[in-house]
Amino acid sequence: MYLDTTSRIGAPSEHHWKNLSEVDKTLIAKSGQIFDARLREDQFLRNLSDTLTSSSELIKIMGLGKLYQYFSNMFSTWNNNYVEPIRDIFYRTPSQKICELEKYSLFRYNKLSSDSEKKNVQIHRIDNEEKNMPSPVLVIYAFINRHYILDLLPEISVVRNLLNQGLDIFATDWGTPSVYDRTLTVGHFVNKYIDSSVDIIRRITKSDKVCLLGYCWGGDLALMYSALHPEKVKNLITIATPGDFALDNSLLSIWTRSINEKRILDTFGNVPGSLLNSAFNLRRPREYSHKYFHFFEQPRSIESITEFFATETWLYDSPPVIGEIYREFVEYCYKQNLLIKNKMSIESQNNNDGEVVVNLKNITMPFLNIVAKHDDLVEPDSSKALNYVLTESRDKDLFEFKSGHVGLMIGKKAHQELWPKVANWIKNHS
Repeated sequence: MYLDTTSRIGAPSEHHWKNLSEVDKTLIAKSGQIFDARLREDQFLRNLSDTLTSSSELIKIMGLGKLYQYFSNMFSTWNNNYVEPIRDIFYRTPSQKICELEKYSLFRYNKLSSDSEKKNVQIHRIDNEEKNMPSPVLVIYAFINRHYILDLLPEISVVRNLLNQGLDIFATDWGTPSVYDRTLTVGHFVNKYIDSSVDIIRRITKSDKVCLLGYCWGGDLALMYSALHPEKVKNLITIATPGDFALDNSLLSIWTRSINEKRILDTFGNVPGSLLNSAFNLRRPREYSHKYFHFFEQPRSIESITEFFATETWLYDSPPVIGEIYREFVEYCYKQNLLIKNKMSIESQNNNDGEVVVNLKNITMPFLNIVAKHDDLVEPDSSKALNYVLTESRDKDLFEFKSGHVGLMIGKKAHQELWPKVANWIKNHS
């Protein structure tokens, strides 16, 4: 009896640890629900808006806003000239920069054989003059995070996945903006940068049209471009893209609609990446504080650890968001919901022509909408609304996948099931 009692008060068994783990998960889930409800309350939204406004005004009065802008310009130069070239080759699919407009760059990824993937060397390019070649694909990224989320690691790279299935992949890289870029508009990127990129791709691949693939806000840019230049777009793919912003009741969207963005921009010029990162973390404060502890509470493989820290690096590697672009998205999309209403005006291709209205009814090409069922950054219903609004497109598909916003890009199951399906869709619509 004595020996039995000793064994019970000794080290916890594996079963006990599992029970504790389940209890901890339950507590996190319950506390998460409480936080989510409280962070949506009107009083919190007013406090959040007042805090950001007051802090911005105080920072401006103290001269710290100008100091931030000064260091932001230095950071932009350092990042674009020295960090970016390293970032583009470290664990990345080999690519070549084929165009550079100001800080913006257009990349073309090299086609890889199975052997070269292991050695990470260039083999050859796809020749689009070959018969029955699919249309070249231009990947358009959002402004909030770096472009390499679709090429995070060789084992979880959407770019490699599509390349290995015979597609010719190009991608935008918006670089790191400085305060001097704060007046650039959404129209400047859509009608100048993206349009120039599409023309370059058409010229070097000898393709009449290009397939556009946009992620998050990048999907909104792709929608705008397709509506304004439908004659150059073969098909359109949006991934986790907000469509009907009025239906987007995620925490970030609710907070975005409640803030006075003009005060922030008046102080900082651009929206600091650190401010956006703080908002991401505030959504789930308990999970954020326990994230690293829970990850290392059990043994992990080198591969798992590498993936974890690669994702964390990407999450916090947030560039500033250009001030005027942020203002346009917040004011015209989040607050007024003009894009889905076909009432959003953006800068035209020719500055002398003023602005042009983005009419989504001009989108007649095949459309594929990829939605993450468990997306907590973009409400799935907001994304799915696009399939009902693009009334002139007679060939529309919706792929819903059981993952989160980022899981679409890095989830191993997504790479096994979703992206081969996407590649086949592109081939069948080229």
